[in-house]
Amino acid sequence: MTFEIQARRAIYVYLRNLKNVNQLKKFGQVLYISEAMNLVELYINEDQVESLVKKLRQYRFVKHIKISPRPDINPDLENKHDDVFFEDYSDEVNKVEEQD
Repeated sequence: MTFEIQARRAIYVYLRNLKNVNQLKKFGQVLYISEAMNLVELYINEDQVESLVKKLRQYRFVKHIKISPRPDINPDLENKHDDVFFEDYSDEVNKVEEQD
């Protein structure tokens, strides 16, 4: 028996009120509920994202849905981030030293 990791994605569902949170539990795993923002973080399987978003939009208590872009983002920055930061920092230091 082998274990395979299931590709999942977060969906942020903004509700009119939180009375209907229990209805969202049948679509996926509810991980976070924000009472202040009337927001529910829902994790669903990657292959079901489009069909479930269409179903969720049909409910009257759903205001807005945002799909997490995290799985689409390339995590490999090839050290570009650090180089850019240090270049900008060294430029600022050089400018300050020139002014003194």
